[in-house]
This record gives sequence, C-alpha cells and structure tokens, in this order.
Amino acid sequence: KGRHTVDEFEIMKTHTTIGGAILRDSDSEILATAQEIALTHHESWNGTGYPLGLKGTEIPISGRIVHIADIYDALRSKRPYKEPFDHESALSIMDTETYRFDPAVYKAFVDCKDEFKRLFDEHQEEAI
Repeated sequence: KGRHTVDEFEIMKTHTTIGGAILRDSDSEILATAQEIALTHHESWNGTGYPLGLKGTEIPISGRIVHIADIYDALRSKRPYKEPFDHESALSIMDTETYRFDPAVYKAFVDCKDEFKRLFDEHQEEAI
C-alpha cells in the first residue's frame, strides 16, 4: 500500500520490456502490434516516458492511443496504492498532463469522453 518506492517503480516499469520480449518475433500482425503497444504505451509525447524515451511521432500511433486509454483506466481503477477517481476527476488530472499525449489523439479522446465513461462504467464489474 502507498506510493511506489524508487526501486519498486523501476521494477514496475519493466512490464513494458517483459511484455515486448514475450511478444517478440511473431509472424502474426496482431501480435506484432501487441508487441509495439507493450513497448510504447508508456512513452510520452514530450519524450519523458519509458522504456525508450521516444518523443512525438517516434511513438507508434498504437502506443499513443493505448497510452491515453491506459492512463484513463489507471485513474478510474482502484489500486493498492490509491482509491479510484470518478470520471470528471480523471479528466481533470489528464488535462493537467497533456504534455504526455499526442494532441490529436487526446482531442479525439476528449471528443468521445462520454463513451469512455460509459464503457468503463459498464465493464467495471467485470474487472473486479
């Protein structure tokens, strides 16, 4: 419980490279895209993400899209270190961190934010 220590955060960040390694070298286009997402869904538009420190359009579009969905889900979901945020609070937090997101992808997210809320709320029971 509580915030990650520096060491715990470094360990947690390895899920990107571990996932990428698991999915590496597949002949399947779907699994190749999954590998791309695993490796890039924590990269930030301004280059401060991980594991590769990619910036802007260096980040594949799949990673840019999943990054936003992942942040929204993480904010809305209960974690051992935090309580869930409601939809409006999650949007407010994301609005303060737009430097992390592709502006066009973030605009598309905001344009359909009510659909994200509906889908999250509708499937919340399944996640428990």
